[in-house]
Amino acid sequence: MTQSLDERTHVTISPSVYARTFGDEVVLLEFGKGEYFGLDAVGADVWRRLEAGDDLGAAADHVVAYYDVGRAEALRDILELVAELRNHELLTTP
Repeated sequence: MTQSLDERTHVTISPSVYARTFGDEVVLLEFGKGEYFGLDAVGADVWRRLEAGDDLGAAADHVVAYYDVGRAEALRDILELVAELRNHELLTTP
C-alpha cells in the first residue's frame, strides 16, 4: 500500500466493495468490515471513471471537462481521494 500514485496509475475496485448510486452520489459498502462510505457528485463521477478502467489522469481530464476546476487541482484531489479509498481497502493499485 506504499506505492505512490500518479496520473498513469490504474486502480482495481476491491471485490468486497458494493457501490450503489443514489441520485448524484455513490455509497460504497465494504463487506469485509461492514463500513459505509459516501461520495459526492464529483467523487461519484471519479468512481465511475475508475470502474470503467480510466487511469487517474483520464479521470482528472473528465472532471475538468465537466466541472469548473483546473487540471492540477482535479488531479491533486483525485490522488487524495484514491489514497483515502486505498487506505480503507476499497480499491487497490497494482
